[in-house]
Amino acid sequence: MRRTWNLFVVGLLVCLLVSGTALAKVKITYWTGWGGEELEDLKVVIEEFHKANPDIEVETTTIFGAYEKLLTAIAGGRGPDVVSAVWASQLAGLAHHGALQPLDKYIEASSVVSPDDFFPAIWKSFQYQGHVWALAATTNTNFEAYNKEFFREVGLDPEAPPKTLKEFEDVIRKLTIWDSEGELVRLGYLPSGLLKWGYVFGGEWLNEETNEITADHPRNVAALQWLGDFWAEYGVEKLQKFSAGFGNYWSPNNPFMVGKLAIQNYGEWIESFRVRYNPSLDYGVFATPYPEGGRPNVTTFGGSVFAIPVGSKNPEAAWRFIEWITGPEGQKRLARVFTNMPPRADVARDPELLEEIPILKFGLSLLEGPNAFADSVPIPVWEQYLAELGRAEEAVTRGVAKPEEALKEVKAIIERELQKIQ
Repeated sequence: MRRTWNLFVVGLLVCLLVSGTALAKVKITYWTGWGGEELEDLKVVIEEFHKANPDIEVETTTIFGAYEKLLTAIAGGRGPDVVSAVWASQLAGLAHHGALQPLDKYIEASSVVSPDDFFPAIWKSFQYQGHVWALAATTNTNFEAYNKEFFREVGLDPEAPPKTLKEFEDVIRKLTIWDSEGELVRLGYLPSGLLKWGYVFGGEWLNEETNEITADHPRNVAALQWLGDFWAEYGVEKLQKFSAGFGNYWSPNNPFMVGKLAIQNYGEWIESFRVRYNPSLDYGVFATPYPEGGRPNVTTFGGSVFAIPVGSKNPEAAWRFIEWITGPEGQKRLARVFTNMPPRADVARDPELLEEIPILKFGLSLLEGPNAFADSVPIPVWEQYLAELGRAEEAVTRGVAKPEEALKEVKAIIERELQKIQ
């Protein structure tokens, strides 16, 4: 009887211990911007976190239009514990509005995360007013992809893409095909994105020492002038008509994948596009060509980041999730899942990963260079700044505004907005 009683007590204690462990599990809510197949892939990676951290359960939800939705949820006390449905370019605005918790104390105590782990320019992009507000598990690089078959077709060396802007202009003309009625059949390239082209031409968008908005920097003006000249050469109406027939970028009808564009701006995800949309595509990549006085091997980077909103009910558990998924193991797994560059230098240089995904080697060469720029500047009105640059670019390329005047107007608008919120 005594032995039976002892066994019963031991069994009861074991049950209580297991039950207590289950009750101690912390559930954190995680809002992500990834959806569809990518969400399912992400959940597989999160299961690896669960195995390494059995006391934490991550409940994942996809949201869109995250910036405003996040602010509204936080203001109403309904925000998540952790979020990656925001871009690095939105950090300054979110931090300024008091929506995020700084991560400094967690980083200082961490044995997994330190500033030296990340590429310097990327680490800088996590900061605003002396604090770190988020960490990235993935990033991207920006470059040009070209169809080698089209190069051969017009007598260009498929292994020698253009380096200078003058060479690039000549290549675009050779690759462009017009029909007998003067309509475009294939366009060599359709340049866009004043932010990147400003950097390529040698410009800047913010003087971080003085915090001066430099939209009308002479090299930015030159970049916008070049974009306007391009549209004028090929014809605004013809380019608008031709580009109106482009399929969705994230689909099998992507204009580069179906041969409407011979060269297109991409990132390392082009390889996943090729596999999914056009497996027989023979393509190469090169850095955006630069003019005299410009910058060689420019790339811009960005992407979604992991942050802890103000009001998080479980910030310690949220940090453990961020620490793992932005750590070496999480980044390596996500690089494979999404074909994206790891923002940690040691992971990006991992020989096994580079052998497995060769396109990352080119992205790495750009990130390691001196001309890698974040796709934003650290001001709380960056989203509006970028929108105003887009309007200026459209006005100039459509022939209804002059570059210098358009960029002076952008500068004045953003300076007024900064004064309002400061």
